[in-house]
Amino acid sequence: MLWFLKDSTMSSFKWEPVPRTYDPLKAGSIDGTDMIPHDHGIVRAMQAEYKPNNLVVGDPKATIFVGRLNPITEEDALKKVFSRFGDIKRLRLIRDIVTGFSKGYAFIEYYDKYDAARAVRDADVVIDDKEVLVDSECERLLKGWIPRRLGGGFSGKKESGQLRFGCKERPFKKPILPHKSEKEHPYSNSYSDRYHSKNKFSDRHGSHRRSKHYD
Repeated sequence: MLWFLKDSTMSSFKWEPVPRTYDPLKAGSIDGTDMIPHDHGIVRAMQAEYKPNNLVVGDPKATIFVGRLNPITEEDALKKVFSRFGDIKRLRLIRDIVTGFSKGYAFIEYYDKYDAARAVRDADVVIDDKEVLVDSECERLLKGWIPRRLGGGFSGKKESGQLRFGCKERPFKKPILPHKSEKEHPYSNSYSDRYHSKNKFSDRHGSHRRSKHYD
């Protein structure tokens, strides 16, 4: 996992709110530190074997994911909105193969990967009266990716208790790391604070005793 990345000196770690690889167990944790799954979806994702669709074409780095679409939203509306960020090479609105109805998400590929990055960074879009989610494509970019239908993915509804973290919309919160023991660091802040408070207590009561003695 690359939740924490070693820097060039190899002596410290750099924390990142968005992972470079996907782990269902970590994605189910608000800070990426969970050691056991807390819902059945995570268990399913950990047991799942998923391979990215080899039939998907295009550059994944130039492709964005657009979710939470209104069921009535069509390709023309998506193209009109997202062409503001650059020239669109390919747009694919995902539809049910039986009914032909929209499944509520789409993939848009730009000619330039920097246009895709700008769309992810700057898009704050409402289409057909519904605010949509815009993020990078995960399936081909995140190693170990497990989609939501198998218990993985990102986002999720708070009411279900199956939230997923590590994405743009819901990044990991920085974990609170435990302090090292006083034996390892006898001059740590916590030790120093207790030491000084103890001295203040001694000085205060010592001065009181001395004042009584000399009165």
